[in-house]
Amino acid sequence: MNDNQISNMNTNDDTDYTPSLGQGAAHSKIILMGEHAVVYGVPAIAMPFKVASVSVKITPSKTNRSRLESDYYSGPISLMPDHMANLKRVIELMLDSFNLPEQALYYHIESNIPIGRGMGSSAAVSVAIARAIADFYDVDLSDYQLQLIVNQGEVIAHESTSGLDTLMSSTNDPVMYQKSEQPVPFSLNLKAFLILADSGIEGQTKKAVASVRQLLEERPKFVKEALNSIERFVKLGYQAILNKDVNELGRLLTYNHYYLNQLGVSHPTLDRIIQAAWYAGALGAKLTGGGLGGCAIALAETAKDAELIAEAMEIAGAKQTWILNLESE
Repeated sequence: MNDNQISNMNTNDDTDYTPSLGQGAAHSKIILMGEHAVVYGVPAIAMPFKVASVSVKITPSKTNRSRLESDYYSGPISLMPDHMANLKRVIELMLDSFNLPEQALYYHIESNIPIGRGMGSSAAVSVAIARAIADFYDVDLSDYQLQLIVNQGEVIAHESTSGLDTLMSSTNDPVMYQKSEQPVPFSLNLKAFLILADSGIEGQTKKAVASVRQLLEERPKFVKEALNSIERFVKLGYQAILNKDVNELGRLLTYNHYYLNQLGVSHPTLDRIIQAAWYAGALGAKLTGGGLGGCAIALAETAKDAELIAEAMEIAGAKQTWILNLESE
């Protein structure tokens, strides 16, 4: 769908645009299982990660130019660096699509989602901005419109996009995701805890994907067998979730990491953090996201276990950890 089609989603021109404050929020995401194999049509399990989130507040600017303030850039929106062009695009699309009057606004972003860790930071900030604009101007923004507009920005940020980051940062349900298929949402309600550990190393998704593609050309039988194994683990993992079998799920997470490691997309620091989680009693642990840096996840049966595992992962090199209670998801 092009920009002209997007602009057909207009609200009435006589809307009273008087609110002085707009607020929007979004959360991060993680891939539970299926990284890299998903590129080749294998299903992946993705889930919202609400412990790490972003909020945006909009007020009228005290200057004659729209400005943005964040930990990564503060200044006029017109002068934002190229790596933030997706945010500028989302702002433009929101204003154009709903025929909103251009006025100088002040955007204040607060986020605890680390950049470049495979947690969907870019999409989450864009979702929060779009929601804040809708709130400021008091327009009705549907989930479809939100995801369509944010994905336009994500194409700028990543050259292409599956839409998965946008979907996960703007909705509350985990999904079974498969390329070119409609995502299948499901309920995740397990008596377990998920620990996410940031290695402190920026992930290199594009490089990792290219590396797997090259390996596929050089050793097709080996890679296809690895992808088939990952596909089997994803499907069994999904069944384990439905059966509420956390021990089986943990075992499958570990198996999934083994094959990701064999594909060459892990990292020594990630492996050290994951091994520390195993030794600390995790039911399972693996990298999450594109790899070559980024984050690792571990599964624990109790809150106390989760705290001990998180501590072990930090001692092993994790710069930050988060703990999510899966029973409330």
